[in-house]
Amino acid sequence: MKKNIFAIVALAAMVFASCDKMLDVEPQGGSVSDEQLQELIKKDADMVLAPMMLGMVNYLHTGYMSNSTNGRGYMNWHLGMDLQGNDVVLSGTSNWWADEYMFENLRQQTASYTAERWYCYYKMVYKANQILDLIPDDATGQALVYKAQALTFRSLAYYYLLNIYQASYMHGGKDKAGVPMYLSTGDPTTGRTPVETVYAQITKDLQDAVKYFNEQAYDSHATFTDIDASVANMVLARVALTSGQYAIAASAADAVIKDGYSLMDEATYTTSGFQEGTLSETIWAYDWAMATSLENTAFASWVSKTAIDSGSNKGIYMCIDQQLYDQIPDTDYRKANFAATAEGSYPAYISSKFNSPNYRQDEVFMRLSEAYLLKAEAEARNNQASAAQATLYSLVSERDSAYEKSSKTGDALLKEIHLQSRIELWGEGHEWFTNKRFNVGVDRTASANHSHKAKIAAGKDFTYQIPLSIEINSNSNIKDEDQNPL
Repeated sequence: MKKNIFAIVALAAMVFASCDKMLDVEPQGGSVSDEQLQELIKKDADMVLAPMMLGMVNYLHTGYMSNSTNGRGYMNWHLGMDLQGNDVVLSGTSNWWADEYMFENLRQQTASYTAERWYCYYKMVYKANQILDLIPDDATGQALVYKAQALTFRSLAYYYLLNIYQASYMHGGKDKAGVPMYLSTGDPTTGRTPVETVYAQITKDLQDAVKYFNEQAYDSHATFTDIDASVANMVLARVALTSGQYAIAASAADAVIKDGYSLMDEATYTTSGFQEGTLSETIWAYDWAMATSLENTAFASWVSKTAIDSGSNKGIYMCIDQQLYDQIPDTDYRKANFAATAEGSYPAYISSKFNSPNYRQDEVFMRLSEAYLLKAEAEARNNQASAAQATLYSLVSERDSAYEKSSKTGDALLKEIHLQSRIELWGEGHEWFTNKRFNVGVDRTASANHSHKAKIAAGKDFTYQIPLSIEINSNSNIKDEDQNPL
């Protein structure tokens, strides 16, 4: 984002006074009409939209519904989802993440957890719609960049909502009711929009966003905090892959790969802590700032063994599942981010992947490796085994000097891609969503180090109920019979 914010300060009160009361900035003075704002946007989009965009993006770091210890920010939301899988181990069952890890009080309609997820993603939708509502239909220039950014942000939120609150698209969800879809802050309350309709809308929105970024020649490398064409293409690849649009997914992921980012080398991969926005792989990240820091409730405070306060965290750490660890070849340097042997107060299989010295760290939301994995999976699902093998080799051969290009096809190739995704993206908030796309459940029963043994088949137990407190009780368009089964 081109942050011409200093010039905005004098007008901020006037601008925000015309927006909805839920905005984070309270009005301090006079107001102008939305029509006047739209005319101002045509002349100087930064003047009106830069502070709104900054607040929207910062919400990924600071957002929450209730001020819970471990529920603030995008990376923590998704750490909670990772803990509902196979690969991230909580070394004990008495710290703040125990409910997620033990599948307790999460998905039923009365649980605060399902309400938290619903609220946070819809808050993302709302913030994006605030911006989109102000951009006139005949806007040009920089205003179209803001439009593209807001469309991308909203689409990302709907992607998560569809994944969490309905069955996977390709495994029974395609023809079912999705989630209420709002394209403006002024839209009337609606019922559950069909899954296909929501996916069609966000696919179009993302394609439009990419077009706007490209038309405006928006620099994807100006700053890692910005939503840009690579971010939009990454979301598009996720959305298209999940909804069975494999050619679109592969093309979008390929656009990211060709956008000038580069894979980390071994030294960086094993020492960076994965919490530096300046990494060569970083596509989108939060830039740590004292003004928005979550301090000892930030993502780093839970996942970095050296940042963790053992008193506050009860000496409980994030570890890798022994079964996954054993599948990483010794020639693969990614294995160095985990220690199979206990040492001092550190348990066996502890992670040092996010080994930052303290909790004042950047947070990487998207990085290049995911694009390779999405592209390979899309190619494999589109019966392009040779292309998928080559794409997978481009990534894994960089990590494992002994890796040989796969000769697998069909389901065997998909399983290999899934395994590489689990290894490469461990702890980064992807496993739960990837498992759902692959129709994989949870089975920790044979693990040597899971502190909670669980076995849950893929299916309805990985679809949350719509929250009673903040949605069903206030939305007359969603009836009891519209609820997801428990």
